[in-house]
Amino acid sequence: MKPLMSCPTRYQQAMIAYLQHTDRAEKQYELSSTKIPEAVVAAVGTTSDVFHYLTIGSGMGDSDILALIALRKRYRKIKATIIEPSPDMIAAFKENVRKEGPLLDDVDFLWNAMTLEDYMENEQPKQQFHCIFVVGVVSYLTDLTKCMKYLYKVLDKTGLIAITNGSDKNVFIQISRTYSNLMEGFSTPATEKLVAVFNEVGAHCTVSEMEAKVDIISCMQEDSQIGNLLLDLFTHVANFRETAPRDLVDDVIQFLTNPGLLVHRSNDKVTIRNSQEIGRASCRERV
Repeated sequence: MKPLMSCPTRYQQAMIAYLQHTDRAEKQYELSSTKIPEAVVAAVGTTSDVFHYLTIGSGMGDSDILALIALRKRYRKIKATIIEPSPDMIAAFKENVRKEGPLLDDVDFLWNAMTLEDYMENEQPKQQFHCIFVVGVVSYLTDLTKCMKYLYKVLDKTGLIAITNGSDKNVFIQISRTYSNLMEGFSTPATEKLVAVFNEVGAHCTVSEMEAKVDIISCMQEDSQIGNLLLDLFTHVANFRETAPRDLVDDVIQFLTNPGLLVHRSNDKVTIRNSQEIGRASCRERV
């Protein structure tokens, strides 16, 4: 079985399929366009000549574009540092920025096709950031403690770090805990560990939950391209249905509808839980 992360195009297709079949987009819209920007403005104020924004694992930029458009209404000049290891994702992000036209004209983008760990090795922490957005990538970090301490080090004293992490009611988390031979490169750090790291460095940290669901009925249909892409993403195996042992495929599909995940089942829809926890960290001295 081939890891999905080694197939960038397939991964991007799987992510698009997932986003089209989850209500996470609605929840993410509120988080990115309203809640995070409002919290940042309340913390930073609006007097900064240049607002510095850092995003880790931006994907195609959906969440970041929403946040940057909202922040652009408050700050005349924004410098956005983008860290995303997939060149395909960065290309899609750039295209999405282009589509927004004048809404993002005054945002300077610094593109970095690398992991956070690579960025940490190559870049000295000279720039302080007012907002650091870490969307759904905590599970891919090799050294969580080192990465979180670095991010806090480059956080402006008035700034805010926002992190999304899978909760216990998250399909990716549950699959990774149940099938140790799947989800290569994916770990399941509890949000409590994130909080402990930030407490250790003296940060103030709060956590809230964002309920979300995904429709997986297509996964039950063997000839469904969408269903196969979703299975690839859930297991992090490229072409999972075609390359995995048949009994493993059947077992994973059955697992997806276990009582801990299942929300609703009917003839035309099967929805399961895929909730996220939102962590926010800031300098304790200003709280």
